[in-house]
Amino acid sequence: PKKLSGGQRQRVAIGRAIVREPQVFLFDEPLSNLDAELRVQMRVEISRLHKELGATMVYVTHDQTEAMTLADRIVVLRGGHVEQIGRPLDLYDNPDNIFVAGFVGSPKMNFIKAHIVGRDAKGVVVELAGEEKTRFTQPLKVAAPEPGSKVIVGVRPEHFGSAGEGAADLTAAIDVVEHLGGTSFLYARTSHGEDVVIQRDAAKVPETSEVTVSIRKSYLFDEKGLRLR
Repeated sequence: PKKLSGGQRQRVAIGRAIVREPQVFLFDEPLSNLDAELRVQMRVEISRLHKELGATMVYVTHDQTEAMTLADRIVVLRGGHVEQIGRPLDLYDNPDNIFVAGFVGSPKMNFIKAHIVGRDAKGVVVELAGEEKTRFTQPLKVAAPEPGSKVIVGVRPEHFGSAGEGAADLTAAIDVVEHLGGTSFLYARTSHGEDVVIQRDAAKVPETSEVTVSIRKSYLFDEKGLRLR
């Protein structure tokens, strides 16, 4: 037994727990000592065990990928406070605040400083980076912030489209390109110093050092990080 690696010991511990047939399993970061390939394999195995055993599993993790792929429901905790509870895709599509929005998703959501410049029939008019060409309307059901109020616009990497496809065009200088086969991530910076990550099909990665994209879907947060809906 003393010759077992940390990952092997974790897997043995799971087996020892299973044969006792408990009603509730508590997993405290069980995959933390595994290499990347084995971690993916064990995620699948734990999901399969969950279906076969039909027992409740409470799974503690700092890895949002594990949370998204394994959970039926996620409880997002910060400093002992419950930030949000919900199904994985509910938290991904409808986060309550910046912390949840930034935690769920890989790469995480982009956060761009902005301010309110007015209202129209559909919602509030938001301006990014102090440039009029980056204005767009964000629908809101609640009372809109006053014009001049500072806000934060959240955009997921996959919610950027080609120039002219969405609400507002944003030009950014490309620093690094990560090629992941069929998908690539562009790590870029706007003219006002905002870091953004843009997801692109590998075939659509620009050959220039600059890219112009449109915001097809966005989220709005107030200065305290709470979601404005």
